[in-house]
Amino acid sequence: MTKAIDWLIKSERTYSYKLYNSILDVDLDDWKQVCQTSDSNIYMDIRLLLTIEKTMADFSKLWYVIFYDRNGNPSACTSLSTFKTDLGVVASKGTKKFITNVRQLLPSFLYLNVLFCGLPISIGKNHLIFEKNANQQLIIKSFDSIMNTIAVKEKTKLTIYKEFNSQECHQLDTLLKLDYVKAESLPMHSFQAKYANFAEYCAALKSHYRNDIKRSKRKFEKGGLRIVQLKDTEKILQIYTPEIHQLYEAVVQKSENKLENLPISFFRELAINFPGQLIFTLVYKDDKIVAFNCSLCTQSSVHYLFCGLDYSLNAESDLYFNLMYAALDEALKQNVQKIDFGQTADTFKARLGSYQTPLYMYIKGTGYLLNFIIRKSFYILFPNPVLVPSYNIYKL
Repeated sequence: MTKAIDWLIKSERTYSYKLYNSILDVDLDDWKQVCQTSDSNIYMDIRLLLTIEKTMADFSKLWYVIFYDRNGNPSACTSLSTFKTDLGVVASKGTKKFITNVRQLLPSFLYLNVLFCGLPISIGKNHLIFEKNANQQLIIKSFDSIMNTIAVKEKTKLTIYKEFNSQECHQLDTLLKLDYVKAESLPMHSFQAKYANFAEYCAALKSHYRNDIKRSKRKFEKGGLRIVQLKDTEKILQIYTPEIHQLYEAVVQKSENKLENLPISFFRELAINFPGQLIFTLVYKDDKIVAFNCSLCTQSSVHYLFCGLDYSLNAESDLYFNLMYAALDEALKQNVQKIDFGQTADTFKARLGSYQTPLYMYIKGTGYLLNFIIRKSFYILFPNPVLVPSYNIYKL
């Protein structure tokens, strides 16, 4: 077994666990044995975890846990991370406006150090994976004692299990008995990739939706913009400069739901660690990149990760819409089953034909007082998101 920098083994009834503070020290065979059972295993991939460890060490600490049954077989694995988080990220518009006003006097208002079950980036997937026959409720209770210990040691204010769908919540509701409250997170938008390319997709649309796309494309072409698709690692590293990264930062700043702000090194390391799997859809005006979308491709799915945009060109050329059309075209050409569009721009993605998957998180304050405040202000801070209606966009 690879020696961990900081690991321990403890018994908890019929399960034991090992806790590590670097993915490099984890028993990777055991980790992979559990993760290969999950359809979200790309987010448990050690290459992604190494990328986060290497580029976010100044903002986050990470741990990894593997649980074993009485016969020593790996039964579950997960990651934990600390991150300074805006507690108002899923609040209503009115509450966000109030928070913004308060922050003019108290800039750190509702920015709290949080311990996540999961990663310090917004991916819309949970990071708690079980083997088929594992006793999930027993493991969750044991794991939460680990979370509590680390929360006290790291002096975090909240403990959050994030991004679970309705089916996964059947077991996670065990946490409600451990003083957690359950809140809705931002929903995930996904698309069934049943078309070979964007042209075939457009041909299947009702004329109203097809004409909207044609109108946007004419504005795009009139603006003298062009699309380039890039998968070559060396070329991605050449183009992903601080100037291009500013396009990503502009999107973060303009976003209604401000999550993490990733450093430039994250994108560059991601390209290095996932050669041939990272797709950059680029929009050029003359020789200048004015927008990009970064997607991660697996055998069965494409995951939209992050995008960047020059907002000064958006209105006149429908820059964002055309960026997404081009990214969808390239994703469809990968011959996958599903495309995950991400967790924002709800109406636009619904009009593309995506479907929404509600996601949930479990939240507990560290200490009685903070937990009391969380419960009393629950419906103010965590209102149920308004799901956009599905659109009947296809011809019969």
